Amino acid sequence: MKNTVLQKIQSQYTLEKRDMGNLTQIRKGIYRFDNEAYTIKDTGNLFIMEMKALFGLMKMETIVITPLQKDLSFCNFDIVNAMGRETYIFEMYESSLADTDLSAFEKIKEKYAYLTSYPTEPRWYDEVRLPSSISKTGKKISSDADRMSEECLDTYLELLKSAPDCNSEEKKTAVRKYVDRLISEGGMAVDSMNKIIGPEDTARLIRDFMYHV
Repeated sequence: MKNTVLQKIQSQYTLEKRDMGNLTQIRKGIYRFDNEAYTIKDTGNLFIMEMKALFGLMKMETIVITPLQKDLSFCNFDIVNAMGRETYIFEMYESSLADTDLSAFEKIKEKYAYLTSYPTEPRWYDEVRLPSSISKTGKKISSDADRMSEECLDTYLELLKSAPDCNSEEKKTAVRKYVDRLISEGGMAVDSMNKIIGPEDTARLIRDFMYHV
């Protein structure tokens, strides 16, 4: 997914890679993280994380697109392959200053309804997760799920292209509300990162680079 995201965004925007210092590569025990952060010129932030563990038996890719100068809620992609089971997640979380028509995602949800939905336990962020979000899991679903993810990306980038300019400080404040709760109340990925690299580096990674707020 990383190469697809970079190619599609670079075809429309100027990307400027940001220095992540000691958080660019993280090596802890069986875990290896490779991280990249970019400024999408006049638009916002792009973050990419690739994780491998157990000699490649577990892989995870996380991509977060956070518009900060355009009024569209941020999105994230999570693709996990663990012991042969594949999970594909596309999520959007309420962080826009005005309402946005997200009905275009309904066609994608209907098209891939035959794939098994990924079950989740109730968490605090359920209340701000937008209905455009889609999550699927199963074995040997990558061919279909890759197409689903790319269609979600294309739809999101179309919305981003037409999103109005907004006050970047107001937008950062809106995103920061989510980020503050993510750091303080956690989530599946955050809880794991806290254990692997510690709460301080996890908070810095999330605030400074994943969302840039």
